[in-house]
Amino acid sequence: MNLASILPPELTALRAIGLIFGIAVIVFAIARRRSLRNVDVLILLGAGFGLVIVSGTELTDRLLSALSFEQGNGGRILGLAVFAIFILFLISMRALAVSGRNTRQLSAVLEGIASEQFRAEGHRKTFRNRIAIVIPAYNEADNIGYVIDQIPAEVCGLPTATLVVDDGSRDGTEEVAEAHGAVVARHVINRGGGAALRTGYRLMVDSEAAIVVTLDADGQHLPSEMPNLVQPVLDGEVDVAHGSRVLGHAEDNHFAREMGIVFFNRLVSFITGTKVSDCSNGYRAVRTSVLPQLVLKQEQFHTSEFMIEAIKRGIPAKEVPVTVEQRLHGHSKKPAVFRYGVGFANAIMRTWLR
Repeated sequence: MNLASILPPELTALRAIGLIFGIAVIVFAIARRRSLRNVDVLILLGAGFGLVIVSGTELTDRLLSALSFEQGNGGRILGLAVFAIFILFLISMRALAVSGRNTRQLSAVLEGIASEQFRAEGHRKTFRNRIAIVIPAYNEADNIGYVIDQIPAEVCGLPTATLVVDDGSRDGTEEVAEAHGAVVARHVINRGGGAALRTGYRLMVDSEAAIVVTLDADGQHLPSEMPNLVQPVLDGEVDVAHGSRVLGHAEDNHFAREMGIVFFNRLVSFITGTKVSDCSNGYRAVRTSVLPQLVLKQEQFHTSEFMIEAIKRGIPAKEVPVTVEQRLHGHSKKPAVFRYGVGFANAIMRTWLR
C-alpha cells in the first residue's frame, strides 16, 4: 500500500474543513497537556487524529467496506453514524465521570464547612457517649418541630441528643429545629438526603457518640419505636439495626411505589445473598465505631447503599419491625416514580459493583 492509494482523489471543501479542525484539536491537546487530565488529552488526540484520518485519507472507506458498509443505499452514512454514536457514547461517559467527580468535591466542601462550624460552636461534647439522633431535613419547617419534640430524652438508659442536618432549606427549617432544642448543622445548598447523612455521620464519629439513630424529618418514623432499634446494638447482638416496614406496619402507599419496594427488596436479596425485607427505609440504629468502614457516596438514594455496604463489609446487622406512617404535612421530596426507580436501581448496582 503506497501513500497515494490512501489519499482522496480530491480535497473537497468539507474534507478541508475536517482536516483543519482535526489539526486544531491535536494542537490544542498538545499545547494544554500540562493543564488537562491525561484521559482528556487522550480523548482530544483521538478525536483530532480521527478527524484527520476521516477527512484526509481513504482509510475510513476501506474500513467501512471491510465491515460491509458498502457505498449506495446509505450504507456509508449508516457506518459513519455507528462510529459517531460510539464516539458520543465515550464522550458522554467521560462527561458523567467529570460530573460525578465535581459532585463529590462539592459535597466534600459542604461537609467540611459544616464540620468546622460544628466544632467552632462547641457541639462535640453534646453528643459524646450519647445516642445521637441524626435527622436530615430539607424544607421541613412544618414537620421538624413535632418530630424533635417526640424524641425521648433517654433510650435504653442512655441520654439522647438531636442533630438536624439542614440540607439547604429555604423555609426556616433551621430556625424551627433550633427553637425545639436540636443542634443544627447546615449545608448552604441542597445536595440530597445521602449527603446530609454523610455530614451527620462524620460529625458523630468526630464527637464520639455511642450510637447513631437516623430517621426522617417528615414524621413518617415513630421516635417511640427507637428502643426496638437501639437495644440490639446496645446489647452487642448486632452493629446495625435496620427498620423494616414489611416486618412491621406501613400505611397505604402509591401502588407503583409498593411494587417498587417489593422488586428492589428482592433485587438486593439476590445480589447480596442475604434476606432483605426493606431496603428503602432510613430508620436505623448503628454503632458509631463501624461508620468509618462504610463507603457512602450516594447523594440521594442512600438507604440501599448503607444496607449493601454493611453486608459487603460483613458488619453484623438485623432488621427490626417498625411503623411507617404518612408524612405529617407537605409533599415528598422524592422524584417521580419512574425517575426514582431508575435512580434507586442505579444506586443498588453501583454500590454492589464498586
